[in-house]
Amino acid sequence: MLLYTFMIRILGMHVEKQNLLFKYFSDTLAAIISQAKRSGRYDQGILDVGMTQEDHVELVKTHTFVRKHATGKAKIELHVLQVERGMSWEGAQEKEKEVGGENEGFWLSHQVRNNKKTAILAVMDESSRKEKKGKEKKDTSKLFFVYRPNTGQQVKQETLAELKKKYTKVSADECEEHWNKQYDSSAKTCSHAFWKGNCKNRSVGMECEVGLRRKTYNVLTGSVLSVWTKVESVLTNDGQKKGQHAKMQVVRMRLDEGRRIVGTLIPGSAIDQLIKTMGQGAEEAEETIH
Repeated sequence: MLLYTFMIRILGMHVEKQNLLFKYFSDTLAAIISQAKRSGRYDQGILDVGMTQEDHVELVKTHTFVRKHATGKAKIELHVLQVERGMSWEGAQEKEKEVGGENEGFWLSHQVRNNKKTAILAVMDESSRKEKKGKEKKDTSKLFFVYRPNTGQQVKQETLAELKKKYTKVSADECEEHWNKQYDSSAKTCSHAFWKGNCKNRSVGMECEVGLRRKTYNVLTGSVLSVWTKVESVLTNDGQKKGQHAKMQVVRMRLDEGRRIVGTLIPGSAIDQLIKTMGQGAEEAEETIH
């Protein structure tokens, strides 16, 4: 309500002052979000995984615990899921065959990092494609979906002007080597190590999943609130992130067969201790490999 009131009131100001005030508001909001992310207090809401065609979610194993509580028995399950979200070279070629626009296809970045270039596939948005042929659109109004080897389709669309600023249109032959390098490396190597040659987190023994096309998600489901005190204790004492994981992150995952799993995301560094803690005092404890 306060934001709505703020937006209404600035409409009574001159346009120049509106723009200045709104820019100040946007910059302040961005700074607050950045600070919250660094301190581990940023709330992403519900994290959706497996909702695009490029995401393939597979259930690897499930740890099941049955525990007694004040009103009966509670069943808690810890699911380990593997997510493949990248796009292979074969998949990229199939996608390219579906399009034929002048600016659609493969692009390589102008910037060279660690002797490597970024490879992308650009596909024009359907609304931009349907424009009348006789009407020439500006580069800033032509929108494209961008596909990357390691993360598949990106949420943010790019304009043609933005593409030309950062990339050069190339043939499939010129792009293939760069695409395959990034795709193959992203199975186990984070973006920091790939583009810079090293990763600060990895160098001190910490996990880093930035830019990986294969990611492991650990999701706790069932009567989580009945054991949340124990879960919170494990997350708070997680040495890798110094308690930043104590904040609950809800995740919603859709498996390849259509089944959905909704629960609390557990960091990989806390898994062993959580399994040990949940097993203590449990009436039943079982591990199922899928």
